[in-house]
Amino acid sequence: MRLRTLLALTFAAGALLLTFAATIVVSQFIAARVQIRAEAHTADLAEHLRQIIDANISERLGDMAVLSSVARTNATTPEARRAWVDALRESFPAYAWIGFADRTGIVLASTDGMLEGESVAARPWFQRGIEALAVIDIHEAKLLAKRLPSLPYGEPRRFVDVAMPFRDPSGAVVGVVGGHLSVSWMREMSRAAIATALKREPSVEVLILAGDGTVILGPGDQAGRRIDADLPALPALTAGAELASARGTWPDGGDYFTGASRARPVADRPTLPWTVLVRQPVEVAKAISDPIVNQLVLGGAAFTLLFALLGWWAAERLAEPLRALAGAAGGIGHSSTNAQLPKPHGYREIAELTDALTKLLARLGERDRALAQANTDLEGRVAERTVELAEACHRAERAQARAEAGERAKGDFLATMSHEVRTPLNAIVGFGDLLRDEINLTPHQMRCIDQMRVGCEVLTTVVNDILDYARIEAHGVVLEAAPFSPRGLVEETVALVAGTAERQGLDLRLDVGAGDEHFLIGDKTRLRQVLLNLVNNAVKFTPQGSVTVSLEQAATPDGIALRVAVCDTGIGIPAEAQARLFTRFVQADSSTTRRFGGTGLGLAISKGLIEAMGGAIGLESRDGVGSTFWFSLVLPRVPTGERSPERPVAAALPRPIEDDASRQAHLLLVEDGAINREIAQMVLEAMGYRVSIACDGSEAVKRVQEQAYDLVLMDVEMPVMDGITAMRLIRGLEGVVHAVPIIAMTAHVLPEQVRALLTAGANDHVGKPFDRTHLRAVIERCLVESAERSRAA
Repeated sequence: MRLRTLLALTFAAGALLLTFAATIVVSQFIAARVQIRAEAHTADLAEHLRQIIDANISERLGDMAVLSSVARTNATTPEARRAWVDALRESFPAYAWIGFADRTGIVLASTDGMLEGESVAARPWFQRGIEALAVIDIHEAKLLAKRLPSLPYGEPRRFVDVAMPFRDPSGAVVGVVGGHLSVSWMREMSRAAIATALKREPSVEVLILAGDGTVILGPGDQAGRRIDADLPALPALTAGAELASARGTWPDGGDYFTGASRARPVADRPTLPWTVLVRQPVEVAKAISDPIVNQLVLGGAAFTLLFALLGWWAAERLAEPLRALAGAAGGIGHSSTNAQLPKPHGYREIAELTDALTKLLARLGERDRALAQANTDLEGRVAERTVELAEACHRAERAQARAEAGERAKGDFLATMSHEVRTPLNAIVGFGDLLRDEINLTPHQMRCIDQMRVGCEVLTTVVNDILDYARIEAHGVVLEAAPFSPRGLVEETVALVAGTAERQGLDLRLDVGAGDEHFLIGDKTRLRQVLLNLVNNAVKFTPQGSVTVSLEQAATPDGIALRVAVCDTGIGIPAEAQARLFTRFVQADSSTTRRFGGTGLGLAISKGLIEAMGGAIGLESRDGVGSTFWFSLVLPRVPTGERSPERPVAAALPRPIEDDASRQAHLLLVEDGAINREIAQMVLEAMGYRVSIACDGSEAVKRVQEQAYDLVLMDVEMPVMDGITAMRLIRGLEGVVHAVPIIAMTAHVLPEQVRALLTAGANDHVGKPFDRTHLRAVIERCLVESAERSRAA
């Protein structure tokens, strides 16, 4: 066998073995990753679709809450209530029937008058709705089956019911308001929820089951059927999980990756006990890995061929100098009788014929060939590396573009979420405050209203926490630099929590030391936010005992080193949980959220703020004994001569309205939302102002030109003309009208949004949900400033 053939076969065999082993390992790895990804993807999609269904049900419960509220205040007669339910069904035709029933179950008012005077006391929606918010799973119509038009093909009427009690002005339950949603609406709502997912991934199929296993929406003609088979992922839901995924065989014999999600209704948040299943055929998911394996096999074949050629080439290169040496030796043999000719085969015999000159020539030739080969290899590597660097640079640019687009999308989402949550909260807080002012409320009613207000404040805090954390992650937090007193900051913060601590029977202590009071430059608002979070946590997690807030100040070459510590005798934190406590959405254990509430963002936000100021935050704790949370940072002193005492808190409050000449000020309220417009008008008139109404920016511009107003309260998101455009047009008018004070009263509260409003011409900003005291203070300040400008002119 020739040398080149032997080396070619050896190289090819080695490459073939390596390719085979790599193909097996990579194929198994890819298959495992594909299964994990497919199961997680179907589970996430099922959870997303279930949340959309829950959100729709929450909106319908909101409809019932509106009807319950108006039945208590505005619509107290059957005719008025019938007008409200007819208007609701006209605006949302998915309601097949809406009605009010008294405590005995007699229908008082309903859409088109159906069932009025009849008893619905035996119906589940009435029996559960008289107690609390209720959502009734899909069922066939009873009393309305013969009253409503027949459906095509003899399909029975099926409804999903929502109901809640309504009360009289004293707060006593006097009946139930309920609505029947047609099953066709539920199907259309479900189809709309899955349309985007199906468009993006046609191979995905969605099955939505009612609580009894009836198919609400599914592939083929399964709608209306009942499925009793044990589908993949359902056992995990039955065992208590809300989200599960699995691979298994369905009744049709197909092998699928399945994700499932099922909501678990609670007393204060009822919803439909529906199960959403998302499946994807295994062969479709595996089709992702097949091209990779095929490419790997083809690459292995090319790799084997390349190594065979490399072996052939190497053998040729090894044989070539030997043949040259034999020729040279033969030439030398013709001119020298002492030369020995090499034998036809073998290397030792050829080596015996070489002399010193032949060896020298052979070595020089080998060196030249080695150098040429090294140059060739180096040029090839440089070219390959150049291509790799160009591709890596291109990938990095694309990744950066995607990241920037994601950040913009996240910012838009946070702004929209904040606006959409704050707008309804404004109505809840406003009406709750007005109800709280009523003098004929019972203690129970006052407690209910206070609890509602606390819930709204908690929800507002959650929204603010999410926005703060998003800005910290995006490095978008802008820190202020203003003089403040650390001792005053600590004392003010402790005073804010003193009432809560006293109600819990806790001893709230303050230790600020006996040294000199220092005035420093820093962001007092953010430091108060961090300290308030730590003190609130200490009070929340301390059932009995004490909470001590201490302040230490020490001079350093760079300023004053502050160390603030909050020590409690509460439940403590296990050692294994302390390391992850400052991570977002993390609390000491999973039961903490259920027992004490919270989003798990407070400490993560505090850590981000303190580190942005160049400080550090930490804790020492023992489980069951108590905890000490601390933060430390160095802040510069206020230069001598520039120090000024901080304005007392009371100075920020408005003057009493009873003694103010601006009590009869005429205000223009610009608000497109009927509910928010109503609550704002009631609050302003209760303060003693005269209020006129405009429903959009265009109407506001027209009114300020027709009549003089002392101040304008301007919403932003409005039809026809938005608030920003309206403010710019008003500021562009001629005469004194262009200087009318304008307060932007809106759910847009992000810093960049507030700056845009002030740039557009607003004098000040009040965020929704607004606080009445703060709103009055801003109005009074703007009126006083406007009067001072008028006198100066």
